[in-house]
Amino acid sequence: MNFLSLILAIIAGGVGAGLRYSATVFAPAKKEGFPVAIFVVNAVGSLLVGLFAALLANALVSPEVVFVLVAGFCGGLTTMSTFAVDSIERLRAGHWMVAGLNIVGSTAVGLLAVGAGYLLGGGPLS
Repeated sequence: MNFLSLILAIIAGGVGAGLRYSATVFAPAKKEGFPVAIFVVNAVGSLLVGLFAALLANALVSPEVVFVLVAGFCGGLTTMSTFAVDSIERLRAGHWMVAGLNIVGSTAVGLLAVGAGYLLGGGPLS
């Protein structure tokens, strides 16, 4: 990694975080409801990470580009901490089904999205 890649990753992270924030403004989560915005940005970010990993594995993009896109953009876009807080808030409010759906659904969709992205990028899963 070089200094330019680091600066570009910082900028890309800001863009990703801005998009994540915009999603939560567009679709704000209610304490008793399902946190759709965070669920969607985490799924999209997971798909992109899988795609970028496959492109790197197939030597179609450089490690520096993947660093900028994965650590920067996808790192800013996705959020484990907000997912965790959303889940805990629903558990504390007694909305066990919504919390469980968020926890299990986000994990399953995240894994499936990474796999789908990897396949889209031409990477074998075996």
